[in-house]
Amino acid sequence: MKAALLLLLAIPGLALAVEDKEIAECAAQANTVTRISCYDALAERHSLAPHAENTTPQGKGKWQTSTEVDPLNDKNVYLATLIASNGRSKWNKPISLTVRCADNQTELYINWNDFLGSDAYTTIRVDKDKATKGNWTLSTDKVAAFYPGSPVGVLKKLSSSKSFIASVTPYNESPVTAVFDTNGAEAAFADIRKGCGW
Repeated sequence: MKAALLLLLAIPGLALAVEDKEIAECAAQANTVTRISCYDALAERHSLAPHAENTTPQGKGKWQTSTEVDPLNDKNVYLATLIASNGRSKWNKPISLTVRCADNQTELYINWNDFLGSDAYTTIRVDKDKATKGNWTLSTDKVAAFYPGSPVGVLKKLSSSKSFIASVTPYNESPVTAVFDTNGAEAAFADIRKGCGW
């Protein structure tokens, strides 16, 4: 985003093509994810966005996977966890994204490592898709939030994505945004997909 704005200022001919009104509209966005999305769309619209090369990530990327056995029913529980490459809690603790398959149920949750209060309105964005906002279900300790309903649709998008951005406002604090490098998700989700049948 900043690179695109610097490019706008560095190349006078291109800078004239972008109106101040467009930049002001993006700058006025209160939500971090929405603001970034607006700047990205602005850069794309004026052919200033870098052209990404399609490369197939090898292996599981930065994902950490594990298989545990549920002691109550002896069934496998499959996990894939990813630490945010950008963004930390108020207490400087890492923010993590976890995908879990247990008892044929798929769950997606983010551990924000911060007290969220009574709700967890979370804005998410996969790659360059439009950002969406929803009220995620709080964990019992209110520091993590679970994707509402079935996350399978989002996880299928994540399987071939490069990034996942999430933003939430913890109780009585400023919004926190986490950026996850999702390269390798397809390989990381292999056991989860098989275990939960999607």
